[in-house]
Amino acid sequence: MVSDLEEKLPENQLPLIPLNVVLFPGNILPLHIFESRYKLMVEFCVQHESCFGVVLIKKGKEIGGMSFPYLVGTSVQIIETDYQEDGRINLITLGQHRFEILDLVYDRPYLVGEVRTQSLESQKGSSNLEKITSIARELYENYETLLSKTISDWKLPDRIPSAPDQLSSQIGTRLQITLREKQEMLEFFDIDQLLIHQIQVLEYETQRLLASRLAQNKFDVLHPKRKAFWKNSSLN
Repeated sequence: MVSDLEEKLPENQLPLIPLNVVLFPGNILPLHIFESRYKLMVEFCVQHESCFGVVLIKKGKEIGGMSFPYLVGTSVQIIETDYQEDGRINLITLGQHRFEILDLVYDRPYLVGEVRTQSLESQKGSSNLEKITSIARELYENYETLLSKTISDWKLPDRIPSAPDQLSSQIGTRLQITLREKQEMLEFFDIDQLLIHQIQVLEYETQRLLASRLAQNKFDVLHPKRKAFWKNSSLN
C-alpha cells in the first residue's frame, strides 16, 4: 500500500466518498467525517490542495465496509475544515464538476476512481436552449410555490438562477424525488436533454402536488381539527 500522505494521485484519479446523496455542481455539501479512512482522505486532499468525489451508493452501506457507487458523481472542493477535539472533522464542500468513473482503484484505505471530467454541453444551439431554459424556469417557480403551500416548513430559495447549468442543478437538488431519479439527472451530459427531462418531471410532480392539495382541502373539510400527515412530509 502506498504512503497515503506522500504520493500524489495521477491527474485522472480522484478519491471517492460513496454516500446516500446526489450532489449537483455548484451546491454546498456539509460533511461530518469520523471514519479513519476518510480522515486520511481529507488530510491527503488538504495536503495536496486537491478535490475528492461524491458518488451515490449503488450497493453497500454508507458507514463501514465496502460500498459500490454509481459511475457518475460530482467532484468537490473543500472550502472549510473544522477539526474537533475527538478527531472528527466537519467539512464544508462545494460541488465542482460532473465526472464519469472509468475504473476503480483499491490501493488506499479509501476508494479511488480513474475518472473523466464531464461538462454540460448544448447540442441544439443557444436560441433553442434559451427557450428550454425559460420553460423550465417558469415550471420550477410554480413547483416551488406549490411546495411551500403543501409542506408547512418548506423554505423558498433565495433566488432562482437564469443560467441553464445553474438552474438545472437547483432543480435537481430541490425536486422531491428519489435519489435514483436525481442520479439519472446527474448522468445527463447534454444540457438541452437534461432540461427537457426536468421539464417532464416538473410537469408530473406539479400535477402530483395539485392532487395532494385537493386531497388536503377535502381532508381539512372532513377533519378540521386534524393535520394531514403529508403536510410535514418530504423525500429529502
